[in-house]
Amino acid sequence: MIKNSFKFFSHLKKKKKASKNFPEPISYRALSDSYFGSPLQFFSYLKKTSKYPDPYSFNKVLHKLTASDCGALSLKLLSFFLSKGSTPHPSSFNSTISFFCKLGHCSYAQKLVNLMPLYGCEPDIATFNSLIDGYFKCGEVVKACLIVNEIRVDKCKPDLVTFNVLFNGFCKMRKKKEAFVYMGLMWKCCLPNVVTYSTWIDMFCKVGDLNMGVKVFRDMKKEKVLLNSIVFTCLIDGYCKVGDFEAAFELCKEMKLAKLAVNVVTYTALIDGLCKKGMLERAECLFFRMLKDKVKPNSVVYTSIIDAHFKKSNVTDALKYLGKMYVQGLEFDMAAYGVIIAGLCNTGLFDKASIFMENMVKSGLRPDKLMLTMIMDAHFKAGNVKAALNVYGEILARGFDPDVIVLTSLMDGLCKHGCLNEAESYFCREKANKISYTVLITGLANKGDFTELNRVFREMLEAGFTADKYVYTSWIAGLCEQGNLIEAFRVKNRMVQEGLQPDLLTYSSLIFGLANKGLMIEAKQIFEDMLRRQITPDAAVYEIMIRGYLQQDNEAAVTGLLEEMEKRGFSKATCKVGGNEFQ
Repeated sequence: MIKNSFKFFSHLKKKKKASKNFPEPISYRALSDSYFGSPLQFFSYLKKTSKYPDPYSFNKVLHKLTASDCGALSLKLLSFFLSKGSTPHPSSFNSTISFFCKLGHCSYAQKLVNLMPLYGCEPDIATFNSLIDGYFKCGEVVKACLIVNEIRVDKCKPDLVTFNVLFNGFCKMRKKKEAFVYMGLMWKCCLPNVVTYSTWIDMFCKVGDLNMGVKVFRDMKKEKVLLNSIVFTCLIDGYCKVGDFEAAFELCKEMKLAKLAVNVVTYTALIDGLCKKGMLERAECLFFRMLKDKVKPNSVVYTSIIDAHFKKSNVTDALKYLGKMYVQGLEFDMAAYGVIIAGLCNTGLFDKASIFMENMVKSGLRPDKLMLTMIMDAHFKAGNVKAALNVYGEILARGFDPDVIVLTSLMDGLCKHGCLNEAESYFCREKANKISYTVLITGLANKGDFTELNRVFREMLEAGFTADKYVYTSWIAGLCEQGNLIEAFRVKNRMVQEGLQPDLLTYSSLIFGLANKGLMIEAKQIFEDMLRRQITPDAAVYEIMIRGYLQQDNEAAVTGLLEEMEKRGFSKATCKVGGNEFQ
């Protein structure tokens, strides 16, 4: 309908203008209270009597329809009365332009702005502000900026709303440099208000420039701009993102001193920040404080706490908060479903995850590529290769392009289940990144195919990627497993030359290789080198060393290692070699 209505607008401009001897305009206010219960009845009456609404009444009703999610109907009515020769108020066009922009049809909105003079209406600053906002919502920053540059030299000058729309768009797209450019222009035209300042603070915090956000906050105080809860919340959110919760809670105290209530958005920023930093107990205390203050938690609050509980493997507590969401009657958005399904999959509760998947689809939401990739990965972790491949098939069936994330997750799962040939078949050199190469090299190392590994390693370097410690460690572990110690130490030396320090897994692999060959003196040297580098051995390393000494009947060395384990806080009962417990 929208497309047809716009074609109708375009067709009208080719017609000869209607006679100006219109019937006398009729006011909606004059009739609606006594005769009509709704704008639709009013317009129906006008259509039957061939009368026209006065521009102000018409504009008011169009805005009312658009605000009531009846924008398409508003558009149809506007086109109808234009066809009859009515000249609406410019704001009536603005309502339709905003509606087009909201739907992402910025090209239609721009064309309608160009048509306005043909109907006796000149675009005003509100028209251009709606268009600029629409371009930002569609991600067309250049076009939005071009509109601003055009109206600067026109008789319609940008106002504070124009700049606030600009800064809001730059904030959402994290374009700090562009915002600075238009700040300079704004100071020549008008002074910022509290909306401007809060948008700046939010933008600086989002791009990680908290110091600049604090500076703007201090400037507000200096200029005696009235602070509101939005300003405080933006800065509190910034402090939470960098983990400075003491400063965030100090701002909460300052809010209360300014007689501003800590609202649901402020609580959400604090609880989400605490959960993301692993401070779950403090987040839950704040949750109960929120309830005490009679502030209803929203979906984001529950999602953050549920996610934190799942990450700590507190499945029962996560499900408890999930139940509270149901009781409160909150709707589940894509983020909530993503957290819940991921948590259930990662804890092996695939039946429950499947139920939530079905509920999500029934609610009108469909899993995106990222969620399907996550589910595929969870099936691999649970050992269900067939189910994982079925999910990959669904990704393709849904028309998603298998990007590097999808393919790497698929290859990793197949490699870990010994399906190296299948994993290699999914390797795409054009889409590959460092992680893709690492996954493939690890799979080849585990299989012991070092000829192919060397070829893939060279290819990775030629593609411009540098090997990290995970590549070298996997390579070393594979060589040690095969008993090729000379090559393993050669790779280890190359690793060090590249500026990468061996970690616990690297040393464990080397010690395993030496102990397996009965070279316990050399194994002990590597063990001591690891200690000198302040790398703490785990129980597995001690077990490797003990097994090696047992094969040589060196009971004194075994006793010494067991005592050392006890000093480091390991239970000797956890060390089992050949079915024997050492106590």
